[in-house]
Amino acid sequence: MQEKIHGIVLSVVRHSDTKNIITLYTRERGRMSFLSPTGNGKASRMRNASLQLLSVIEADVRIVGSRDLQLLGKFSNSTVWRDLYFNPVKISIVIFLSEFLNSLLRESAPDGNLYEFIVRSLQLLDLSKGKYSNYHLAFLISLLPLVGIEPDMTGYGVGGFFDMREGVFRNFPPTHSDYLDPQQSGVIPLLNRMTLANHSRFRFNVGDRREILKGLLNYYSIHFPGTDKLKSPAILSDLFS
Repeated sequence: MQEKIHGIVLSVVRHSDTKNIITLYTRERGRMSFLSPTGNGKASRMRNASLQLLSVIEADVRIVGSRDLQLLGKFSNSTVWRDLYFNPVKISIVIFLSEFLNSLLRESAPDGNLYEFIVRSLQLLDLSKGKYSNYHLAFLISLLPLVGIEPDMTGYGVGGFFDMREGVFRNFPPTHSDYLDPQQSGVIPLLNRMTLANHSRFRFNVGDRREILKGLLNYYSIHFPGTDKLKSPAILSDLFS
């Protein structure tokens, strides 16, 4: 069956001397993997350059239901990034976001709102001329409600404990170990005000930023196992130190 798909490139993995495996998060079908031909000619180099991490493409593809790997033929970039792949700071953020999303969206159904959020967020980063040191934190925070784990702030009070399994504040520590103490929990209302539009206004030192990222990834991993086993956060820590 032939159909049009819109997708965001999450990973590119060498499959053979002539093909790569391209994993996309698509608006129409969620996560999908495709075989894409490679080569050394000019056309092949242009094709590979159009399938970099977090490229946004559209393609008419023939879906064969029994195949784990579909075939990706002709496609076009529906959004062209002007600065993401030329700014060294933004490249590092792209590597982190692609690794995180590739882990997060392993068993993902189609979600138009989530797809559009990712594209809009990348557009903001691509066009941004300001500071980027908090962008990855703002992205993770802004994503929480879209994946169903936004903290419930209604029960917050000074001295409370944040139950990371339930996403709620409690007056006493829960019986399990996945919670934040009152001092750690007190940072959540501040982070709850961070958005992709205002993240540059927040001032954190290197240690604070590292701990916030570690805490966010730990929270995600409780609900989406594996999202704390990433290699790229070390790159961000070195970059923003």
